Amino acid sequence: MATTVLIRLSGPLQSYGASSHWTERETGPRPAKSAVAGLIANALGRERSADISELRAMTFAVRADRPGHVLTDDQTAGGGAFPFYAFETSAPGGDLRNYGVPRKPLRRPDGTVQAPWIGETRAPVQFRKHYLADAAFLAGMTTDDHSLAEHIVRALRHPSGLLFLGRRCCPLSHAPAYGTTPLGADAWPDRIPLLPEATTATPRTWTETIPQPGATPSPEQVPTTYLERDHPLMFLLPATATPPTTEEP
Repeated sequence: MATTVLIRLSGPLQSYGASSHWTERETGPRPAKSAVAGLIANALGRERSADISELRAMTFAVRADRPGHVLTDDQTAGGGAFPFYAFETSAPGGDLRNYGVPRKPLRRPDGTVQAPWIGETRAPVQFRKHYLADAAFLAGMTTDDHSLAEHIVRALRHPSGLLFLGRRCCPLSHAPAYGTTPLGADAWPDRIPLLPEATTATPRTWTETIPQPGATPSPEQVPTTYLERDHPLMFLLPATATPPTTEEP
């Protein structure tokens, strides 16, 4: 018999990796399966090298009770003059050979080393990061292993690590553990009541499925371990749910 672990994902900001690189960091419109599995693995106290194949085998679904809106944050780092001799600020006996601030350092007549850009003005590094603001989702991870489901719920209630919504700067505003249900991934989005902060009576849903008409591929399948960078394709079936309403549990 299947058991679905329900996970409440709500907070001021959330961000879930999309196909972005370098200085432009986009976000997807919803939590990805790999992000939810990562949150669970963090709660369980798993190291990045740990085998998480049992999380990969779970069936994923997510419902956007409060879709939120995209917020863009332009960030800068560095810039201006580099005012000090980098090597001289290191503690005595430090590993100067592997000191990482100056590239191609200049050697002075007295034998010390200075950064080549000292006294010069450098342009700052610029980043543009995108977040989902004021959003709330209900995610479900379905398994036939009831003991695994109960173990995950206990870990979400008493996590081994700090939990966050995609990025470490995105804390949760509610406890993530939302209980369990015997409903499967194809049923619970229509049967589990809306979150109290929901802004729509007909939320969008995405359910993991086999390749079929209407399903779309997405590179968010959980890797065997999080040391791997490869997130294989999985298929998601988008739909619209009509769940009942509820009061705050």
